[in-house]
Amino acid sequence: MERELQKLSWIKVKELVPEKIDTLIFPVGTVEAHGSMAIGTDNLIPESIANHLADKINALIAPAVNYGITRSLYGYPGSITVQEANFKNYISDILKSFSHTGFKKIILINGHGGNNAMLKEVALHYFYEYKIKIAVIHWWELCRELVVDFYGEAGGHAALDETALVQAIDPALVDKAGYIKELAYYVREGADIYPIPGSILLYNEGEGYPDFNLEKAKEFQGKAFTLIENFLKLILKQWEMI
Repeated sequence: MERELQKLSWIKVKELVPEKIDTLIFPVGTVEAHGSMAIGTDNLIPESIANHLADKINALIAPAVNYGITRSLYGYPGSITVQEANFKNYISDILKSFSHTGFKKIILINGHGGNNAMLKEVALHYFYEYKIKIAVIHWWELCRELVVDFYGEAGGHAALDETALVQAIDPALVDKAGYIKELAYYVREGADIYPIPGSILLYNEGEGYPDFNLEKAKEFQGKAFTLIENFLKLILKQWEMI
């Protein structure tokens, strides 16, 4: 069946929600520099996760919010940001509309670290106000140990993990020919720099450089999707006891 909310008629939505489907997956990201790959990486990955999950947890998929809070990488060509207050209010209004439609559970798949704090605040207030269960999933944090187990080293921004997931979606979105090692910057404590002097950000020195191995990328994608799927199934199961 069709899982994308925006492709359904209002008549079909009324028929499905909430009697047959009460769960909505909501991808949120931003547009910013990611080394030599697509600047929409933080949107593409949550959307791919949503597409994997929808049938498996009987959910619909909301249209993504593609613009978020870009900080250190604002200034690189193509990077886009919105102010925190505007982002907070916009996400809040969208979530309110989901509750009015009849959804009882929201799975927000976040693709961008700059959104984390505001999404946590919005989600908690949303639950308090509307009693709608909501889980905000920061996929790269959830998969951090998997990256180390699978690749033997830590990931980062536009590093091994993100590059692999985008390459698995569409290899054409990753420009291996345009990659140079100098695009990477090892992030140290003690300095706040705008724009940061590298669009690939490494958090462990010497670890996380993209390897552009498509076969491994697809294998990693499968493991990441399974990890997220199993975690969400656990959440949904245990929510039923509340």
